Amino acid sequence: MDDTRKVIRQSKTLKGPFPGFNISAAPELPYQLFLEWFQVAIDNGVHEPHAMTLSTTDENGDSDSRVLIIKDVDENGWYFASSSLSEKGKQS
Repeated sequence: MDDTRKVIRQSKTLKGPFPGFNISAAPELPYQLFLEWFQVAIDNGVHEPHAMTLSTTDENGDSDSRVLIIKDVDENGWYFASSSLSEKGKQS
């Protein structure tokens, strides 16, 4: 167990340094900023930069999260694949 802990603690996570963020220079629409960041992720070799986490709640208010793949992004929103018959499709 000590070996596992040591390996985990030595593993790289987020490699910096990171650029500063100037909100006044950000694009007006959120999807435009996402597309800029998405391209930076691709340029820097981030594995699976199109993976996203979707969190929903069920009829009792219990939360649930799962990882999905973004299929497209435009001025109307983010698009991802899901089935209305799946658990995530039944939650709102």
